[in-house]
Amino acid sequence: MSKSTGLLNQLSVSALGLMAILSERPMTGYELKKLIDRTEFIYWKDSFGSIYPNLSKITELKLADKTRNDQNGRRRIVYSLTEKGRELVWEWLHLPASKKPVKIELLLKLRFAYPLGRDAILSLLREYRDYHKMMLPDFYENLMYIEGSKDSSLQTETQRINADFWYRLTRMLIEWSENSISRIDTDSD
Repeated sequence: MSKSTGLLNQLSVSALGLMAILSERPMTGYELKKLIDRTEFIYWKDSFGSIYPNLSKITELKLADKTRNDQNGRRRIVYSLTEKGRELVWEWLHLPASKKPVKIELLLKLRFAYPLGRDAILSLLREYRDYHKMMLPDFYENLMYIEGSKDSSLQTETQRINADFWYRLTRMLIEWSENSISRIDTDSD
């Protein structure tokens, strides 16, 4: 096992994701959280409770440095990748992505909710559909914003791919929900 493989095994995907963001530019923990909260990162949500322990871990492993940069009387700690951290991110980016199946709580609940009856199942499906209907305009707006960009850099193209994925997936989840609702609503006991 190489030295960097050992380091990769010590880090969570969240820690590696933070390092990937820091590979673009140094940031504070607050700036990282604000960026992660944007629609573009719907697939990866981390809380402050996760961000700061991961930042501590990567600084402990000397993959990132932290410097104090006070502004307007506010204490700011800025994190930046070290060369060792940057090399580790590049290595991680070259590895295949995890093939682990996604856990979708709704599907687990639907599988075992039949004793509760049709109304309970319909309620679960309608809530799921309505949530995705609420999210769809944000995904569409994000996609149109990126599509409207004249920038054809590889960075922008990967943002387009991400935005397109979430918009299409959300449309599919709405369609699946509506189809499932109509199946349950019309089935007989």
